[in-house]
Amino acid sequence: MMNEDISWIGLDWGTTQLRCYALNDRGCLIDSVSSKDGINEIKDAKFEETLLAAINPWLILGKVTPILACGMIGSKNGWLETPYQKMPCNPCDYKQFVRITCNDPRMKIYVIPGVANLKQIDLMRGEETQLAGLLSEMDSAIVCLPGTHCKWVQIKDRKIEKFSTFISGELFDLISNKSMIRYSVNKDGWDNNAFTEGVLSGFKTPELLSNSFFKLRADDLMHDIDHALLRSKLSGLIIGIELAGAKDYFKEQNVQLIGEPVLNNLYSIALSLLKVETSAYDASQITLSGLKYGFNSMQKYLGSEQKGNNG
Repeated sequence: MMNEDISWIGLDWGTTQLRCYALNDRGCLIDSVSSKDGINEIKDAKFEETLLAAINPWLILGKVTPILACGMIGSKNGWLETPYQKMPCNPCDYKQFVRITCNDPRMKIYVIPGVANLKQIDLMRGEETQLAGLLSEMDSAIVCLPGTHCKWVQIKDRKIEKFSTFISGELFDLISNKSMIRYSVNKDGWDNNAFTEGVLSGFKTPELLSNSFFKLRADDLMHDIDHALLRSKLSGLIIGIELAGAKDYFKEQNVQLIGEPVLNNLYSIALSLLKVETSAYDASQITLSGLKYGFNSMQKYLGSEQKGNNG
């Protein structure tokens, strides 16, 4: 690898991981590196030192390399808290990027801000960059981003019009690892029929949320049900309840899924039960596409600004 070929660096800096991408001036990936140095692991605010430990081989003395970062690095607990964009908005508008002041003169760092939904009292940070990754393929879409905090988003004319967050992944973790029900779902394995049953039940009767959860425990105690089957049903119940809350988003429309392959597959199965078609995108790959989108918009803006000043 020739350092001279590196035009800019993209960062996906989340709560638990740091992912770094070295790209050339055509947006082609030259090198990448990742670590467990998420913001929760940074001690004494040593963000710059942590970043340099990862990307120092890519930097050249006397050359300033622009760096575009997304994720929780711009949160209250991150390197620099960035204000949220207000909807409706373009998910990666360079004019909203925030510059981080650092000591190493080889780096010029910008952070992509999150987005706030003031009408429904909701926030996203990091997902906006993934949404920007879709804009190279479509101007409008209904998007589901499965994960710890699942987002449902409506994009119209390249702008985020509305979104809602469902803590489905966190809820599954809490119920399966912290509640009394954990004793009945503590087995790996999978049962598609149980998952399907859970999705349909959760979607049809979301008001019976807590009752449905306890029935998993009761069924185990009364009938000695396979715990892998009950775990599958718990997953289906939680996703079904989420879909009941998000049904206004996917009404008569296709859904673009952005997440890890396993989660994308579960949501695709669940939505197919409701006669909804889906397309899936890998979260890491679409994040890189979003960083490219943001960097290109930044370059165009700086180029037009420079042309205006020269004119």
